[in-house]
Amino acid sequence: MHLEQLSKKARLNPSDAAEFLTLYRAASKDLSRIVTVAPDSETAARLSVIVHRARTHLSSIPRGPMSAFVRFAVRSLPASLYRLRWMLLGVSVFFLGSAVVAAVWALNTPGALDALMPPGQQRAFAEDEFVEYYKENPNSVFALGVWTNNAWIAVQWVALGITGVYVVFGLLMNGVNVGFSAAVMYAHDHEADFWSYILPHGIPEITCILIAAAAGLQIFIAWVIPRAMTRGQALAKEARSLMTVAGGLVFFLFLSGLVEGFITPNPLPVWLKISVGVGLTLGIFAYATLLGRPVLLAGGDGDLEEERAGYRTVVAY
Repeated sequence: MHLEQLSKKARLNPSDAAEFLTLYRAASKDLSRIVTVAPDSETAARLSVIVHRARTHLSSIPRGPMSAFVRFAVRSLPASLYRLRWMLLGVSVFFLGSAVVAAVWALNTPGALDALMPPGQQRAFAEDEFVEYYKENPNSVFALGVWTNNAWIAVQWVALGITGVYVVFGLLMNGVNVGFSAAVMYAHDHEADFWSYILPHGIPEITCILIAAAAGLQIFIAWVIPRAMTRGQALAKEARSLMTVAGGLVFFLFLSGLVEGFITPNPLPVWLKISVGVGLTLGIFAYATLLGRPVLLAGGDGDLEEERAGYRTVVAY
Protein backbone atom coordinates (compact mmCIF):
# COMPACT_ATOMS: atom_id res chain seq x y z
CA MET A 1 0.00 0.00 0.00
CA HIS A 2 1.34 3.42 -0.97
CA LEU A 3 0.30 4.94 2.38
CA GLU A 4 2.53 2.46 4.18
CA GLN A 5 5.48 3.39 1.96
CA LEU A 6 4.94 7.10 2.57
CA SER A 7 4.74 6.49 6.34
CA LYS A 8 8.25 5.09 6.31
CA LYS A 9 9.77 8.20 4.71
CA ALA A 10 11.59 10.56 7.07
CA ARG A 11 10.69 13.60 4.93
CA LEU A 12 7.85 14.27 2.49
CA ASN A 13 7.87 16.80 -0.33
CA PRO A 14 4.71 18.92 -0.81
CA SER A 15 3.11 16.59 -3.36
CA ASP A 16 3.84 13.50 -1.25
CA ALA A 17 2.47 15.24 1.84
CA ALA A 18 -0.80 16.07 0.05
CA GLU A 19 -1.11 12.51 -1.23
CA PHE A 20 -0.24 11.18 2.22
CA LEU A 21 -3.06 13.17 3.84
CA THR A 22 -5.58 12.04 1.21
CA LEU A 23 -4.60 8.39 1.55
CA TYR A 24 -4.66 8.61 5.34
CA ARG A 25 -8.23 9.94 5.37
CA ALA A 26 -9.37 7.29 2.89
CA ALA A 27 -7.68 4.49 4.84
CA SER A 28 -9.25 5.67 8.10
CA LYS A 29 -12.71 5.54 6.54
CA ASP A 30 -12.02 2.09 5.08
CA LEU A 31 -10.82 0.83 8.45
CA SER A 32 -13.97 2.11 10.12
CA ARG A 33 -16.15 0.23 7.62
CA ILE A 34 -14.12 -3.00 7.85
CA VAL A 35 -14.14 -3.01 11.68
CA THR A 36 -17.92 -2.66 11.60
CA VAL A 37 -18.35 -5.65 9.28
CA ALA A 38 -15.37 -7.92 10.06
CA PRO A 39 -13.48 -6.63 13.15
CA ASP A 40 -11.49 -9.82 13.64
CA SER A 41 -10.26 -10.16 10.08
CA GLU A 42 -6.66 -10.12 8.93
CA THR A 43 -7.42 -7.18 6.65
CA ALA A 44 -8.68 -5.12 9.59
CA ALA A 45 -5.58 -5.93 11.65
CA ARG A 46 -3.17 -5.01 8.85
CA LEU A 47 -4.99 -1.82 7.88
CA SER A 48 -5.13 -0.77 11.55
CA VAL A 49 -1.35 -1.04 11.84
CA ILE A 50 -0.89 1.04 8.68
CA VAL A 51 -3.33 3.71 9.86
CA HIS A 52 -1.70 3.90 13.30
CA ARG A 53 1.72 4.24 11.73
CA ALA A 54 0.47 6.95 9.42
CA ARG A 55 -1.17 8.80 12.31
CA THR A 56 2.08 8.70 14.25
CA HIS A 57 4.00 9.99 11.25
CA LEU A 58 1.41 12.72 10.74
CA SER A 59 0.98 14.02 14.27
CA SER A 60 3.68 12.88 16.65
CA ILE A 61 7.11 14.24 17.40
CA PRO A 62 9.84 11.69 16.64
CA ARG A 63 11.12 10.05 19.82
CA GLY A 64 14.85 9.95 20.36
CA PRO A 65 16.72 7.39 22.45
CA MET A 66 16.78 9.64 25.53
CA SER A 67 13.03 10.29 25.32
CA ALA A 68 12.35 6.56 25.00
CA PHE A 69 14.60 5.82 27.98
CA VAL A 70 12.90 8.46 30.12
CA ARG A 71 9.48 7.01 29.30
CA PHE A 72 10.75 3.53 30.18
CA ALA A 73 12.28 4.62 33.49
CA VAL A 74 9.60 7.08 34.61
CA ARG A 75 6.38 5.49 33.30
CA SER A 76 6.53 2.01 31.79
CA LEU A 77 8.77 0.22 34.31
CA PRO A 78 7.33 1.65 37.56
CA ALA A 79 3.76 1.19 36.30
CA SER A 80 4.44 -2.44 35.38
CA LEU A 81 6.09 -3.06 38.75
CA TYR A 82 3.24 -1.47 40.69
CA ARG A 83 0.66 -3.53 38.80
CA LEU A 84 2.36 -6.68 40.12
CA ARG A 85 1.98 -5.84 43.82
CA TRP A 86 -0.74 -8.40 44.60
CA MET A 87 0.80 -11.12 42.48
CA LEU A 88 4.12 -10.38 44.20
CA LEU A 89 2.46 -10.82 47.58
CA GLY A 90 1.09 -14.20 46.50
CA VAL A 91 4.39 -15.58 45.15
CA SER A 92 6.21 -14.26 48.24
CA VAL A 93 3.89 -16.16 50.55
CA PHE A 94 4.31 -19.30 48.43
CA PHE A 95 8.12 -19.03 48.34
CA LEU A 96 8.58 -18.21 52.03
CA GLY A 97 6.01 -20.81 53.02
CA SER A 98 7.83 -23.53 51.09
CA ALA A 99 11.15 -22.50 52.69
CA VAL A 100 9.73 -22.54 56.22
CA VAL A 101 7.93 -25.86 55.72
CA ALA A 102 11.10 -27.46 54.29
CA ALA A 103 13.25 -26.20 57.18
CA VAL A 104 10.81 -27.24 59.89
CA TRP A 105 10.29 -30.67 58.32
CA ALA A 106 14.03 -31.30 57.96
CA LEU A 107 14.76 -30.24 61.54
CA ASN A 108 11.93 -32.20 63.12
CA THR A 109 11.96 -35.41 61.09
CA PRO A 110 14.52 -37.92 62.44
CA GLY A 111 17.06 -38.86 59.79
CA ALA A 112 15.77 -36.34 57.24
CA LEU A 113 18.91 -34.20 57.08
CA ASP A 114 21.18 -37.26 56.96
CA ALA A 115 19.16 -38.61 54.05
CA LEU A 116 19.54 -35.31 52.20
CA MET A 117 23.22 -34.79 53.00
CA PRO A 118 25.82 -36.99 54.73
CA PRO A 119 26.71 -35.79 58.28
CA GLY A 120 30.31 -34.96 57.31
CA GLN A 121 29.15 -32.87 54.36
CA GLN A 122 26.62 -31.12 56.59
CA ARG A 123 29.36 -30.17 59.04
CA ALA A 124 31.64 -28.89 56.29
CA PHE A 125 28.78 -26.87 54.78
CA ALA A 126 27.81 -25.27 58.11
CA GLU A 127 31.32 -24.62 59.42
CA ASP A 128 33.15 -23.56 56.27
CA GLU A 129 31.48 -23.80 52.88
CA PHE A 130 28.49 -21.53 53.50
CA VAL A 131 30.64 -18.57 54.57
CA GLU A 132 33.56 -19.31 52.24
CA TYR A 133 31.22 -19.19 49.23
CA TYR A 134 31.08 -15.42 49.67
CA LYS A 135 34.86 -15.01 50.13
CA GLU A 136 36.58 -17.50 47.84
CA ASN A 137 36.62 -15.19 44.77
CA PRO A 138 37.62 -11.54 44.32
CA ASN A 139 34.74 -9.20 45.11
CA SER A 140 34.35 -7.88 41.55
CA VAL A 141 34.43 -11.36 40.00
CA PHE A 142 31.94 -12.69 42.54
CA ALA A 143 29.59 -9.71 42.04
CA LEU A 144 29.67 -10.11 38.26
CA GLY A 145 29.03 -13.86 38.53
CA VAL A 146 26.00 -13.61 40.80
CA TRP A 147 24.61 -10.71 38.76
CA THR A 148 24.73 -12.55 35.44
CA ASN A 149 23.31 -15.72 36.98
CA ASN A 150 20.43 -13.98 38.75
CA ALA A 151 19.65 -11.72 35.79
CA TRP A 152 19.46 -14.77 33.53
CA ILE A 153 17.08 -16.49 35.97
CA ALA A 154 14.88 -13.38 36.17
CA VAL A 155 14.64 -13.02 32.38
CA GLN A 156 13.79 -16.72 32.06
CA TRP A 157 11.06 -16.54 34.66
CA VAL A 158 9.42 -13.58 32.93
CA ALA A 159 9.79 -14.98 29.41
CA LEU A 160 8.76 -18.55 30.29
CA GLY A 161 6.03 -17.48 32.69
CA ILE A 162 3.47 -18.27 30.00
CA THR A 163 3.94 -21.96 30.86
CA GLY A 164 2.81 -21.35 34.43
CA VAL A 165 4.40 -24.59 35.61
CA TYR A 166 7.99 -23.41 35.02
CA VAL A 167 7.68 -20.49 37.43
CA VAL A 168 5.77 -22.41 40.11
CA PHE A 169 8.29 -25.26 40.00
CA GLY A 170 11.18 -22.79 40.19
CA LEU A 171 9.65 -21.04 43.21
CA LEU A 172 9.10 -24.34 44.98
CA MET A 173 12.61 -25.68 44.31
CA ASN A 174 14.32 -22.47 45.36
CA GLY A 175 12.20 -22.19 48.48
CA VAL A 176 12.93 -25.78 49.47
CA ASN A 177 16.68 -25.31 48.86
CA VAL A 178 16.76 -22.22 51.08
CA GLY A 179 14.82 -24.10 53.76
CA PHE A 180 17.16 -27.09 53.69
CA SER A 181 20.22 -24.82 53.84
CA ALA A 182 18.76 -23.06 56.88
CA ALA A 183 18.01 -26.42 58.51
CA VAL A 184 21.63 -27.57 58.12
CA MET A 185 22.95 -24.31 59.59
CA TYR A 186 20.52 -24.49 62.52
CA ALA A 187 21.26 -28.16 63.19
CA HIS A 188 24.97 -27.34 63.61
CA ASP A 189 24.44 -24.14 65.63
CA HIS A 190 25.52 -21.75 62.89
CA GLU A 191 22.21 -19.96 62.47
CA ALA A 192 23.88 -16.58 63.13
CA ASP A 193 26.13 -17.10 60.10
CA PHE A 194 23.13 -18.07 57.99
CA TRP A 195 21.21 -14.87 58.69
CA SER A 196 24.19 -12.50 58.69
CA TYR A 197 25.38 -13.72 55.29
CA ILE A 198 22.09 -14.30 53.50
CA LEU A 199 20.06 -11.26 54.55
CA PRO A 200 22.20 -8.31 53.29
CA HIS A 201 21.96 -9.33 49.64
CA GLY A 202 19.17 -11.90 49.95
CA ILE A 203 16.45 -9.38 50.74
CA PRO A 204 16.81 -7.36 47.49
CA GLU A 205 17.94 -10.37 45.43
CA ILE A 206 15.03 -12.62 46.40
CA THR A 207 12.65 -9.67 46.01
CA CYS A 208 13.80 -9.20 42.41
CA ILE A 209 13.48 -12.91 41.63
CA LEU A 210 9.98 -12.93 43.12
CA ILE A 211 9.05 -9.90 41.00
CA ALA A 212 10.19 -11.86 37.95
CA ALA A 213 8.02 -14.79 39.05
CA ALA A 214 5.04 -12.47 39.54
CA ALA A 215 5.52 -10.99 36.06
CA GLY A 216 5.76 -14.44 34.47
CA LEU A 217 2.60 -15.67 36.19
CA GLN A 218 0.77 -12.48 35.25
CA ILE A 219 1.52 -13.22 31.59
CA PHE A 220 0.26 -16.77 32.11
CA ILE A 221 -3.01 -15.51 33.64
CA ALA A 222 -3.51 -13.08 30.75
CA TRP A 223 -3.21 -16.00 28.34
CA VAL A 224 -5.62 -18.21 30.31
CA ILE A 225 -8.12 -15.43 31.18
CA PRO A 226 -7.91 -12.84 28.36
CA ARG A 227 -10.85 -10.76 29.64
CA ALA A 228 -12.28 -8.37 27.00
CA MET A 229 -9.73 -9.14 24.26
CA THR A 230 -8.79 -12.07 22.13
CA ARG A 231 -6.36 -14.47 23.77
CA GLY A 232 -3.50 -13.44 21.48
CA GLN A 233 -4.07 -9.73 22.03
CA ALA A 234 -4.27 -10.12 25.83
CA LEU A 235 -1.07 -12.14 25.80
CA ALA A 236 0.72 -9.59 23.60
CA LYS A 237 -0.43 -6.70 25.80
CA GLU A 238 0.85 -8.31 29.01
CA ALA A 239 4.06 -9.48 27.37
CA ARG A 240 4.83 -5.98 26.05
CA SER A 241 4.13 -4.45 29.43
CA LEU A 242 5.86 -7.00 31.63
CA MET A 243 8.97 -7.69 29.57
CA THR A 244 9.96 -4.16 30.61
CA VAL A 245 10.13 -5.63 34.11
CA ALA A 246 12.83 -8.04 32.96
CA GLY A 247 14.91 -5.10 31.76
CA GLY A 248 14.46 -3.25 35.03
CA LEU A 249 15.32 -6.34 37.08
CA VAL A 250 18.64 -6.69 35.25
CA PHE A 251 19.60 -3.28 36.69
CA PHE A 252 18.18 -3.96 40.17
CA LEU A 253 19.99 -7.30 40.31
CA PHE A 254 23.21 -5.53 39.31
CA LEU A 255 22.85 -3.42 42.46
CA SER A 256 22.04 -6.54 44.46
CA GLY A 257 25.13 -8.23 43.00
CA LEU A 258 27.27 -5.32 44.20
CA VAL A 259 25.86 -5.82 47.70
CA GLU A 260 26.55 -9.56 47.57
CA GLY A 261 30.04 -9.10 46.18
CA PHE A 262 31.23 -6.17 48.28
CA ILE A 263 28.95 -5.80 51.34
CA THR A 264 28.01 -9.36 52.37
CA PRO A 265 31.60 -10.64 52.85
CA ASN A 266 32.77 -7.33 54.32
CA PRO A 267 33.60 -7.31 58.07
CA LEU A 268 31.07 -4.56 58.72
CA PRO A 269 28.56 -4.71 61.57
CA VAL A 270 25.78 -7.13 60.66
CA TRP A 271 23.08 -4.55 61.29
CA LEU A 272 24.74 -2.17 58.84
CA LYS A 273 25.04 -4.82 56.10
CA ILE A 274 21.40 -5.80 56.53
CA SER A 275 20.40 -2.13 56.47
CA VAL A 276 22.00 -1.76 53.03
CA GLY A 277 19.92 -4.66 51.68
CA VAL A 278 16.74 -3.39 53.28
CA GLY A 279 17.40 0.12 51.97
CA LEU A 280 17.84 -1.14 48.41
CA THR A 281 14.62 -3.15 48.63
CA LEU A 282 12.65 -0.23 50.04
CA GLY A 283 14.07 1.93 47.25
CA ILE A 284 12.66 -0.47 44.64
CA PHE A 285 9.24 -0.43 46.33
CA ALA A 286 9.29 3.37 46.65
CA TYR A 287 10.26 3.75 42.98
CA ALA A 288 7.40 1.50 41.86
CA THR A 289 4.85 3.15 44.15
CA LEU A 290 5.72 6.83 43.78
CA LEU A 291 6.10 6.73 39.99
CA GLY A 292 3.93 3.74 39.04
CA ARG A 293 0.79 4.43 41.05
CA PRO A 294 0.05 7.82 39.41
CA VAL A 295 0.44 6.22 35.96
CA LEU A 296 -2.13 3.55 36.82
CA LEU A 297 -4.50 6.09 38.37
CA ALA A 298 -4.29 8.08 35.12
CA GLY A 299 -5.32 5.00 33.13
CA GLY A 300 -1.88 3.83 32.05
CA ASP A 301 -0.59 0.29 32.48
CA GLY A 302 3.03 0.17 31.33
CA ASP A 303 2.11 -0.89 27.79
CA LEU A 304 3.17 0.96 24.66
CA GLU A 305 1.13 3.91 23.47
CA GLU A 306 -1.91 2.90 21.46
CA GLU A 307 -0.41 3.92 18.14
CA ARG A 308 2.64 1.73 18.77
CA ALA A 309 0.86 -1.18 20.42
CA GLY A 310 -1.18 -1.94 17.30
CA TYR A 311 -4.68 -3.17 16.60
CA ARG A 312 -6.99 -4.55 19.31
CA THR A 313 -10.41 -6.14 19.14
CA VAL A 314 -12.82 -5.96 22.05
CA VAL A 315 -14.61 -9.27 22.55
CA ALA A 316 -17.05 -10.69 25.07
CA TYR A 317 -16.51 -13.97 26.93
